[in-house]
Amino acid sequence: MTKCYSVEFFTDSRPILYFPKDNDFDQPIEQVAFGSLVTSAKVLPHERKKKTISISTALKDFLHIPNIPLRLHLFCHHQTFFLGPIVGIFTAGFTRGSKLPLGNRSYQFAKFFSVGHRVGVLPILFGLQHIDWDKGLVRGYYFYQNRWMEMSVPLPNIIYDRLPNREVEKLKKIKEAKGKLTQEYVIPSFNPGFFNKIEIYKKLTQNTKTKTYIPKTIPFQKEKDVKMMLDEFQCVYMKPNEGSLGNGVYRIEKEGKDLLCSFRDKKGNNRIVKFSSIKRLLHLLEKKDKGEYVIQRGIPLLKINGCPADFRVHTNKGKDGKWYVTAIAVKVANPLGATTHRLSGGSVKTVDELFPDQREKNRNVFSLINAALILSKELDKRYHERLGEIGFDLGIDEEGNVWMFEANSKPGRSIFSHPDLSKNEQMIRKFLLSYSVYLTEQFFLVPEKFFEKAIQHASFTANSP
Repeated sequence: MTKCYSVEFFTDSRPILYFPKDNDFDQPIEQVAFGSLVTSAKVLPHERKKKTISISTALKDFLHIPNIPLRLHLFCHHQTFFLGPIVGIFTAGFTRGSKLPLGNRSYQFAKFFSVGHRVGVLPILFGLQHIDWDKGLVRGYYFYQNRWMEMSVPLPNIIYDRLPNREVEKLKKIKEAKGKLTQEYVIPSFNPGFFNKIEIYKKLTQNTKTKTYIPKTIPFQKEKDVKMMLDEFQCVYMKPNEGSLGNGVYRIEKEGKDLLCSFRDKKGNNRIVKFSSIKRLLHLLEKKDKGEYVIQRGIPLLKINGCPADFRVHTNKGKDGKWYVTAIAVKVANPLGATTHRLSGGSVKTVDELFPDQREKNRNVFSLINAALILSKELDKRYHERLGEIGFDLGIDEEGNVWMFEANSKPGRSIFSHPDLSKNEQMIRKFLLSYSVYLTEQFFLVPEKFFEKAIQHASFTANSP
């Protein structure tokens, strides 16, 4: 792991950089780079045991290094010093003015910036409209002294993709910009897409270790598919193949000759409707929802006060590039809700609240952690994009078996509204930015891997609808 230092500036019309003497480089340094910009410079060690990176104003101005308190890593590669990394948080939905550039979503992103200083990265929040391709700059947003400020920096070293939804992701201009950043500029990005349920289930059922966690899930094509699954399992869920937040999810259960269907209507109300046949039930679905659906086996879950509970388990890659579990929350369903999502009236609790008995808690938490890490590693191996975080919806059945219902490549943050989970949210931000440092270092050590990934991404994108 590279070392991280505070940055200071001094007045000089020449491009000069002084670095701490404890760095032993076996090659003469002739250039300095910051993000996508690079220039020749005079690079020397400090004469004294100074633990800072000192940069002349001339070099600062040329490389567009912002005049704010910075702590950055120092990477050395091919006779060039790379300062950074700049981590671009790429999203959409910007408003006019800089007070709250993303409306209420601004608060969520603001929390990254204080963590960035501690980890030794410069985060920049930006969208498509903030890129100046001709100059190789991004005029994005930085949160400093409790306010948002606009700031121009070079194109980033790493991109953390936080596009808000699939509709935005599919826009032609967004796809073109992402392609240009990752393929032409070869800027590594992570979590650049939304998971497709059927695709994920197919990948995870190819391995015997992960297959045991996956409830039977099939694409919905005809009425007989629903009948077959209900005959086999008595209770099933129908979900949009590309849905999120519990939208469009239907819980269907046999009750004698009838069917009970639980769902959240378009006004946000939980409803339970009885149908005399599958055909009538599907007629309701056809009216309400378009697009591909999957049918998934219903699992009899652990309950709190008679209400089913599942778990959001958050995994992240750390500063060593390995997977870790960073948060586990319990999600309890509303008695009338089809899912445990908060939009359906669900509530968030901690594992301590669910398992007051320490032995029972330890046993179940171990099972959840073990499952989440196995699933993360397998998805990482089989998925065509680079992953740095995953949010799993896992369940434990009445016999203690763990099941995976969904994997999310852009996990929400609603579980962190629970006061006892706020520290986990801070840990996740630290992991995300620390992983960005790891990626930057790997880019210099084994660049061929990143070019291979860029080629794979281009091939996948070309074959995507």
